[in-house]
Amino acid sequence: MPTSHNVFFASLNDDETFKVREEQQLRDIFEPTGALDSDKTVIAYCGGGIAATWNAFVLYLLGKKDVAVYDGSMTEWAGDSSLPLHTK
Repeated sequence: MPTSHNVFFASLNDDETFKVREEQQLRDIFEPTGALDSDKTVIAYCGGGIAATWNAFVLYLLGKKDVAVYDGSMTEWAGDSSLPLHTK
C-alpha cells in the first residue's frame, strides 16, 4: 500500500510470551515510520487483519489513541485491482 511502513508484529515482543518490550524500545521501532506523529491517523494492516491488532494495541499503549485496524487487510486490498499496490 502506498505510504505504508512495515513493523513486523513479532519485533514488538521480548520473547514468545508476547511480553511487550520496554516503552523506549517500542518508540524507537515506531518513530521512524511516523506512526507516533500527533497529526497522523494510523491504520494497521497485515495479511488478514489479525497480526495488525497487536501493532494497534502497542500503539495504543504508547498513547496513540487514533489507531484503526483494516480488518480486510492485504487480502481485501490486493483483491481489488482498482487500488494502488507497490511492490519492491
